[in-house]
Order: sequence, then structure tokens, then C-alpha cells
Amino acid sequence: MDKHGWVSVEQLIDGVNRHKSYKLDRELLEQIVAEDNKGRYRFDENHEKIKCCQGHSVPWVEPELEYCEPPEFLYHGTTKKALEAIVESGAIKKMQRHAVHMQAEISKAWQSAERWHKTPVVLKIAAAEMYKNGYRFGVTENEVWCTEEVPVMFICDKIYNKLQR
Repeated sequence: MDKHGWVSVEQLIDGVNRHKSYKLDRELLEQIVAEDNKGRYRFDENHEKIKCCQGHSVPWVEPELEYCEPPEFLYHGTTKKALEAIVESGAIKKMQRHAVHMQAEISKAWQSAERWHKTPVVLKIAAAEMYKNGYRFGVTENEVWCTEEVPVMFICDKIYNKLQR
């Protein structure tokens, strides 16, 4: 794997098949990438290499981000229980990820919030205000917005119901 997370498709397939109980082939990998509704994976132009667009759990991988000014608001999908920890700690922290992940579209934040199968909540973040206060934002190829952390003072709304938008 290179520093941006690109890995040979053949090495990935061989590695999965050698160490996992299920089998992966090129056709199944192509299907996984094509059907992923978040666009998390990307092939190079020749489909010889693949990477995760939002980074990896491998700490030395550097996600390829375009650093720029964010929209006025971004949305972070989480759970009610995680929100309690966020408030207690004073910030949304990146945890085991390379960054805090946010969405420009509230519907995509709901997808993230609901995946935990717990009480979902979407936090509305004053991203433009954060940017003006010196926080740096990058966006991935699949339009996930990333920053190091989000202090609670920049959470401008908590949305507990999709209809509340």
C-alpha cells in the first residue's frame, strides 16, 4: 500500500482470500465498488489499483484531500449516546479515523447516523464560522468533508428526526 492508500487489486484479492473465510474475485470487487452508495472506494484508470477515498484505519496513510473553504453548514451523523460523549469532551473528535467526517447534504449524514442501529442524531455544524476561526477543511473525492475536530461551540443544531430538517 502506498502513502495514499492505493493497493494493487491483485494483492488485495490474494490477501483477502488467504486470510478470510470468504472469497473475493475481481468480479465481486468490481460489484462492491459499483454498488457502494457512498462511493467509498475508487479504482485507478486501469482498474489495477484500488483505494478507500476517505482514508484507512492504517495510521500512516494520508488521505488525498482537496483543502478549501467549506459551505456555510456541514452535517455530522452520530448517535444520541455518542452526542453525550461529544458534549462531555467538548468536541467531536476524530477517534480512530484520520479526521472528523461531515457531509454537505443532510441526507448523507442521516445515512451515517442510522448505520449504528442506535438512536440517530445529525449535528449541524457552522463550518464557515469554523473556517473563519482558522480550522482547516479538506474534501474527499466522494465529497466527505474532513477536519481535525469540531468544538461543541460550532454545533448550531441537533436534529433528532429526519422530518425536523
